[in-house]
Amino acid sequence: MCLFAIKKMMRKIFFALSLFSVLLLFTGCTKSVVFEQIVVFPDANWAFENKVITFNAPLSSSDKPHSIILELELIGTPSVEKFYATFRITTPKGGETVKSILFNFAYPNEPYIKGASPNEKIYRLTVYPKKYFSEEGIYSLEVNQFSNKADNYGIRALRMIIKREK
Repeated sequence: MCLFAIKKMMRKIFFALSLFSVLLLFTGCTKSVVFEQIVVFPDANWAFENKVITFNAPLSSSDKPHSIILELELIGTPSVEKFYATFRITTPKGGETVKSILFNFAYPNEPYIKGASPNEKIYRLTVYPKKYFSEEGIYSLEVNQFSNKADNYGIRALRMIIKREK
């Protein structure tokens, strides 16, 4: 009888440890996306009067690298083949980093994600694959478009994603 009770108790302990391990696996992982925001343009037009889009991201200081990703959501054929912009990061203490970026819609191999409808495409650009945030606070991230047109029809939305890398 004693041996049977020990086996039964061992099964319960094994089950409890297995369940705990599975729960730890799902809840112990940290969420990799630390910031995500989308700006939708009226009439699918990133117009000149809205040429600078600013995202204010509350970020913690971290010794782990982060990816900064921009996505442009297009509907139909955009009014430009190449979309130039600058990307500016302003730290909570006022430090700045500026980088030129290009979305090349004319290049057939430019990576895009199929959208919800057949005429919708989402172009993804990793602006920084490994960016470190050494200060805690609100980071200002600006996308300043350099189109020579007053209207940029076909650009429905701009999304910014910041992901913590492993």
